[in-house]
Amino acid sequence: MARFPYGYHFNPHRCAELVKCKFYPILKIGLFYNAKSILVESYIDTGSQWCLFNNNISKHLGIVDYRATKEEIDISGAGGKHQDNIAYFHDVLLKVYKNKKINSKNYWEIKTKIGFLKKEIGCAGILGMYGFLDKFTFKSNISKGYFEISRVYDKKERMVRK
Repeated sequence: MARFPYGYHFNPHRCAELVKCKFYPILKIGLFYNAKSILVESYIDTGSQWCLFNNNISKHLGIVDYRATKEEIDISGAGGKHQDNIAYFHDVLLKVYKNKKINSKNYWEIKTKIGFLKKEIGCAGILGMYGFLDKFTFKSNISKGYFEISRVYDKKERMVRK
């Protein structure tokens, strides 16, 4: 299990106590595709179905045209009322660093699919249910200002690890 501090934002100009403070579960991850990689601060979003990233990230990974895939999904924001963006999915290697020391012995590694978005969102990337939270446990402790994650291995992965 690894513990991370919440990102924190305070806006004293908001009137409602509910929105004066916001806590953000932000992880620094590595995305790898062929021989290219990039470090990205990503937001863990338990309400998102997928792992989604701005399309400019794809260029850093050497993906010439992020739309060149057979796996695309029309997506919507909160409430799912209408589709307002398109995600183009690619297989990548994702590394979650267990603390601030980014080195070759300090991470969990998963093969996953991420969607590059046609329209940009307000952060570099979102780590959602499929492709991230289905491979990790996520425990939140907002009152103490931290969250924890740990890797979950399926039966096939446990056999490989032995």
